[in-house]
Amino acid sequence: MAFQQVARRIDELADECVNFLVRICSIPAIGPESQGTGEMEKYRVIRDAVLTMAPDLVQEIHAPDDRVPDGTRPNLLAIFNGKETSRTFWILSHIDVVPPGERSLWDHDPFEPKIHEGFVSGRGVEDNGQAVVASIFAARAVRETVGFGLNVGLALVSDEESGSKFGLDHILKTRPDIFRPEDLIVVPDAGNKDGDHIEVAEKHLLHIRFRVKGIQGHASRPDLTRNTLRAASYLIVELDRALPAAFAEANPFFNPPVSTFEPTRKDANVPNVNTIPGEDVFFFDCRILPEVQVSRVIGEMQSVSRAIEEKFGVQVSAEEYLRSESSAATPSDSPVVVALAQAVQEVYGVQARPTGIGGQTVATFFRKNGLPAAVWEKILNTAHAPNERISVENLVGNAKVFAKMMI
Repeated sequence: MAFQQVARRIDELADECVNFLVRICSIPAIGPESQGTGEMEKYRVIRDAVLTMAPDLVQEIHAPDDRVPDGTRPNLLAIFNGKETSRTFWILSHIDVVPPGERSLWDHDPFEPKIHEGFVSGRGVEDNGQAVVASIFAARAVRETVGFGLNVGLALVSDEESGSKFGLDHILKTRPDIFRPEDLIVVPDAGNKDGDHIEVAEKHLLHIRFRVKGIQGHASRPDLTRNTLRAASYLIVELDRALPAAFAEANPFFNPPVSTFEPTRKDANVPNVNTIPGEDVFFFDCRILPEVQVSRVIGEMQSVSRAIEEKFGVQVSAEEYLRSESSAATPSDSPVVVALAQAVQEVYGVQARPTGIGGQTVATFFRKNGLPAAVWEKILNTAHAPNERISVENLVGNAKVFAKMMI
């Protein structure tokens, strides 16, 4: 009966949820690694919404960063006391977003979110605006109706999209006592359209920067140059062939079940057409099964690079840009997984099952600190894409799942 009361209150707040999502996603919150100015403007709006609910404990654990105008990357922890005080149910969401990408692929300005026929589109509405809003309004609905059954903590953090050095990683290093092993920790930062996946395991994450150096010169005299664009192109093709073949292991617990090796970013070389470039830089994004050693992957990359050096007379370096090896999985029978599955069953009528994912979420920092965490959302899987969008139905439903766990 108590949950039905909370669910009705969330339904009453649905329009307000949508309007708040539009408001916060109208504010770019892009990190300096992606030529952004950080999260502070968006953070202030979110913080004010949380403080309006009068949390029993508020901690702002900001991380200094002189690359952004405010000189700091903001992180907020807010705790609401419940009837049971021996543990806390945490929901951690991130407030930063990725850049929009190619603007011509969007139907509208990415930072002018649109509401249309039950959907909201705009940069950051799914990753991670839906989670931010669902967690805040779930807490509000519970607070305004039946009250919290156990302590509830809202963690709203920066820098998830660029490695979490200024976000959760900073919090855990600064205040390692905040989160406890007995707490229930949910990170709504990955999911699927049916809401029946609870992510408990992740792959290793490896970003590699390849730098190809040759000899720049006039395009009419290729005999006097070493064309790095051609060498880099061959290198990408060879890596694309060699890496999946060398690391073909499969693990059906993960989706996708194999290690993946994707060429992604390509930095600009020469600005004019009639110059052969003397340097080319590109990146690979690798998501590697936990049973595969990252050092083996790097060794294979170096072997392929040596062959390209010999073929084209260039120099190739493979530099680690980001390396985060996966942590031990959250046990499938842990209290947070069990409680989350029960809440999903009641709200959505589906049996959620533990699984692994190809990506790596901010939950890995919890797991590396011995803190079991579960990653779940019901989403459309449009993160990072043009016309990123969410459904209002999922926004409201996810808030109900969180509220169910809160009471």
